[in-house]
Amino acid sequence: MAYDTKNLKGDLSGGLVAGIIALPLALAFGVQSGMGAAAGLYGAIAVGVFAAALGG
Repeated sequence: MAYDTKNLKGDLSGGLVAGIIALPLALAFGVQSGMGAAAGLYGAIAVGVFAAALGG
């Protein structure tokens, strides 16, 4: 199954919006857990890597 490049603009804008929403959410989760904002960012990065690796 090949990627259709006519969807690229929508995919990029969707990824940008998701990133803008996820950044403050990850920071808040880290602060609320008591581990600090950096831990929230590390957690969000780990989830993104695992989701990409497993096809999510």
